[in-house]
Amino acid sequence: MKAAVSGAWTGWRAPVAAMLVMLALALPGFFTLPPVDRDEARFARASAQMIETGDLIDIRLGDEPRYKKPVGIYWLQAAVAGLTAPDRIWAYRLVSLAGAMAAAGLTVLVARRAMGGGAALMAGVIMASSFLLGGEARLAKTDAVQLACILAAQLVLAHAFLPGGRAQQPALSPVAAMGFWAAVGAGILVKGPITPLVAFSTLTVICLYRRDLAILRALRPLPGVLLMLAIVAPWLIAITVKSGGAFWQASVGEDLLAKVGEGQENHGAPPGSYLLAVWGTLWPGAALLAAALPGIWRMRRAPLAVFALGWAVPVWLLFELTATKLIHYTLPAYPALAILTAGALAATPPGRLARAVGSLLAVAVPVLMLVAMWLGARDLGAVPGWTYFAGAALLVPGVALLIAGLWRNQRAAMTSGLAASGLALSVALFPTLARMPVLWPSVALSQVAAAHPGCRFVTLGYGEPSLLFLTQGAVRFTDAAGLGAALAEPGCVLLAVESREVVDSAGWQPAGSVQGVNLGNGRTLDFALYLRP
Repeated sequence: MKAAVSGAWTGWRAPVAAMLVMLALALPGFFTLPPVDRDEARFARASAQMIETGDLIDIRLGDEPRYKKPVGIYWLQAAVAGLTAPDRIWAYRLVSLAGAMAAAGLTVLVARRAMGGGAALMAGVIMASSFLLGGEARLAKTDAVQLACILAAQLVLAHAFLPGGRAQQPALSPVAAMGFWAAVGAGILVKGPITPLVAFSTLTVICLYRRDLAILRALRPLPGVLLMLAIVAPWLIAITVKSGGAFWQASVGEDLLAKVGEGQENHGAPPGSYLLAVWGTLWPGAALLAAALPGIWRMRRAPLAVFALGWAVPVWLLFELTATKLIHYTLPAYPALAILTAGALAATPPGRLARAVGSLLAVAVPVLMLVAMWLGARDLGAVPGWTYFAGAALLVPGVALLIAGLWRNQRAAMTSGLAASGLALSVALFPTLARMPVLWPSVALSQVAAAHPGCRFVTLGYGEPSLLFLTQGAVRFTDAAGLGAALAEPGCVLLAVESREVVDSAGWQPAGSVQGVNLGNGRTLDFALYLRP
């Protein structure tokens, strides 16, 4: 029976199935979530300005340069949004959705180098259903696309190393070898050094394990590096000239190196934080990972474990030791964890204690998330809508199926339970968040501005990029020192003043108020609106 099930997932079926699971799980909230502060709104607005100006070299957000990340993601977002709906945030998210779908499918292809199609499909569904990748699929930023680039490079390494490890002759076609370098180059153009870090650290580990450089030679490094440079260098040279070197100062000095030394923007956390967080961010696959840990230990010397651990451990240690910690930083290691989990469960059924721990995680994590959301909504004066209760109800059969598959060692049930549980949590959380107006003050402010189309829109004490995106760059952010200059020009002005600011409103017409929460820093906000006809 198991052989028949595995055989059903040969060829293209398993990767396509994992991609479709990723698509289904990403759709709840995908089109309804407003622009999320701060990174998503910054990326999307900078890409929108690229569409408006036609400048494909410089990256700007409003009047300021945005040089913290390379240009690849902006090109992709501008191309897709320009062909769809450049004024809608979902158009910019399509790139992340495609990257997440590709990551799920590529995880299957990497896993299938060392296991049957059914187990490889489970690895892909662990990725597709993971809470973290589901969140990244809904955000117009770099991480889902970077993950797809990393997996494309890792697939080439897997072909050279798996399943035989030391015994395998690492023969790669010229197309496959150049595909590795093209994927690394694309990853650099999307988000800088993380893709080569993962690819080259994995390559180093497997070469040390083999005690030769046969895989490196099979990758044809000389023409490969030239190809990588051909992908990356033209824009780097152009932006260096255009920015006068400011790109390197901002991207390397102010972004990359600064994050290593100290926690930026209050995002510091001690080492071990990611190890604690993975049980929530990889959920529901984290339940199977917990159950698979004894099996992973037993297979630790197998080529599959060497490959996956050589992939995951270096990047994980790097980010655990980096001062700045954001929840998505360790995402490049998650496919390795998914592949290890599926491989260990396929090789050795877990014992009773491991199954019990996995079952406990399967239940506890979504309960804690739902309770936290309910309490958070109550504190904000909001009430979760019907999607919250529908998703919570659907979690019961989904988690039950996952646990039953784990205890009965039925891979099909575990895989189905992963997909069902992930979908239920997506329904409970993301559409519910989208329907809580208190979380989206920029939406309310942009609607007031749209009701006064002949007026300039100025905000005092609030400068979030979500409002810049929603007004298509028409808002002007200012502080108390610059307010006079912002209001000096004649004509109608709509002024939004946050309650922490003081302004002389004599002669202005009250135009209402807006309350909400700033997702960028967690502050409560209270705006008074004034109109100068």
